[in-house]
Amino acid sequence: MRVRLAVLVLVGVLVAGISLAGKKTDGPDALLKADMDFDRATAEKGIDGWVSFFAEDGMQLTPEGNIKGHSAIREYMGPAFARPGFSLRWKPTFADVGRSGDLGYTTGTYESRGTNAKGNEVVRTGRYVSIWKKQKDGSWKVVLDTGSPDAPR
Repeated sequence: MRVRLAVLVLVGVLVAGISLAGKKTDGPDALLKADMDFDRATAEKGIDGWVSFFAEDGMQLTPEGNIKGHSAIREYMGPAFARPGFSLRWKPTFADVGRSGDLGYTTGTYESRGTNAKGNEVVRTGRYVSIWKKQKDGSWKVVLDTGSPDAPR
């Protein structure tokens, strides 16, 4: 009887550990990884990488207004990505996920590089926040993205 009880307790502890470990993959660490993957995909694939991490109805808040959906985001950001020498990179520094486990956000710093009309390099830096929603397939997608530029140097 004691052996059975010990085995049941051990199995219960293992199952609880596996359950908690599973939840960890849905937490802030998973969201930080998704944001780092988003940065890498954008660096490697340009506009296609950028758009692929947005939910179908995802939105960018821009100085010109709210840009919603894949085609609108591609149309808005496409010209920037098409410019020779343009790059957009970022580093997430914080993430959190709500109790429900399907909504979270990341914050961090960004840097964009490009050239102006005279061909001089222009570097812009700032901070951003992205709100993420877990999709039916378990992946995280951006539902809202916005940034705040640093003051000019």
